[in-house]
Amino acid sequence: MSSGKEKCEFLRRIRKGVAERYSLDYTPSECSFQGDCSGTCPKCDAELKELQHQLKLRGITDIDLVNISVEPIVDDDIHILEGDVSAPSFPCKEKKRILYKECQIAGITFHDLSDVWDELYEGAELALVRERGNKHDKYAIAVALADDYDGNPDDFDFDYILGYVPRIENQYLAIMMDLGWSDAFECELSQVNGNNPYKGSLYMKIYMVSKEEEEIEDTSNLIRVLELDNAEHENLVSNLDENGCTYYRLGGFPPWEHKFPKKGEKVVFMHKEDESTLLYLMHCIAVGDDDASFFVEDKESLHAVDDCCYYVFTNTKGPIRLPNSELDFLASEKINSIMPEDFLSEEASFRMKNLF
Repeated sequence: MSSGKEKCEFLRRIRKGVAERYSLDYTPSECSFQGDCSGTCPKCDAELKELQHQLKLRGITDIDLVNISVEPIVDDDIHILEGDVSAPSFPCKEKKRILYKECQIAGITFHDLSDVWDELYEGAELALVRERGNKHDKYAIAVALADDYDGNPDDFDFDYILGYVPRIENQYLAIMMDLGWSDAFECELSQVNGNNPYKGSLYMKIYMVSKEEEEIEDTSNLIRVLELDNAEHENLVSNLDENGCTYYRLGGFPPWEHKFPKKGEKVVFMHKEDESTLLYLMHCIAVGDDDASFFVEDKESLHAVDDCCYYVFTNTKGPIRLPNSELDFLASEKINSIMPEDFLSEEASFRMKNLF
């Protein structure tokens, strides 16, 4: 999920982190805008420029990115399903990033790309290079192939670029880069049109990247359990009887803090009674508003302005009723009652799957 609201909130928290790190006078205001937004607005721009002005007065021209923390967003009213069962079968490092914007690379016809055009492909890594000495645009940001840029804009030969971030898109990004946040952005080719640079066009995706990396472990053999209370269980039964599925509007920010379920993932829903427990093996059949539109009755709710989207589950097996004593193996496991963010151990997962 990469909504304008996500970008707006992320950038607001970056500004707050900068202000706290350098003891600047800054009180972020909550956004009251209703509807779809681009992620930035004149109010956001004004707040950033004010911070830039305060830093300039103190002679601070480069931000210490590493020591600035961006606080996470916690919303107790949002239920989040976590876990990515499509993770690779070996530990690896994965960067956490969110799409900032996608746009066309401007001015490619002014640069000789004939020698490299055939080497350009979707997903190719690009570099954003701040060109502070540009006489035509004080917010100019050049776009180059990543292999052609060593990270130092002062030593870079701007003859070897593909083009520029469009003028209408570059101001906020340029200010962020001037404040020392160049490393917080990544860029890659997203679309190559045409057979040559004179009739073709290039598009790119710019991402905001967390400085942290997380290790992805193999979870393909693990399973998670969500325990339902009486009201939640009644709602589940009613939805399954009437619609054949149940759906939840789930989400959380920032998205890299959560591993949301993907279509095809299975989660055990559990409801305890006095002497026995009901188990449902639920299958996630749709993720995202477009995908879920076939199942969701209230179509207007699909366009709610928040950091959530719909997750649709149907019952694969169950309910099966078991004596509580047969689930004693769960006694030392962490069972979630709000969101199934924790996996059972390998042994408990194996035993849970065998119950079905």
